[in-house]
Amino acid sequence: MKLNYLTQGMVKKSYFCTLLGHRFVETKKVNAHFSEFECTVCKMQATNDIRNNKIALTSELKDINETLFYINLKKQFVSRFYFRKKE
Repeated sequence: MKLNYLTQGMVKKSYFCTLLGHRFVETKKVNAHFSEFECTVCKMQATNDIRNNKIALTSELKDINETLFYINLKKQFVSRFYFRKKE
């Protein structure tokens, strides 16, 4: 019996993850609320949502995270530049 929804490579890579769960490591800190994660075993990428649940990282979510990262970077730069103590 052949299973159509599981490919050969997918079964071998994520067999450990399907049994015991993913082992996520933080790869990128987007801002204080959002981060990107990657499983050390099967290399699946994930991000957290509003309720801090991990969800699969799609290309759309990756673009959103990148935009949030650059907005946060600009915010930090502007706050350092304008609110510096004058001597």
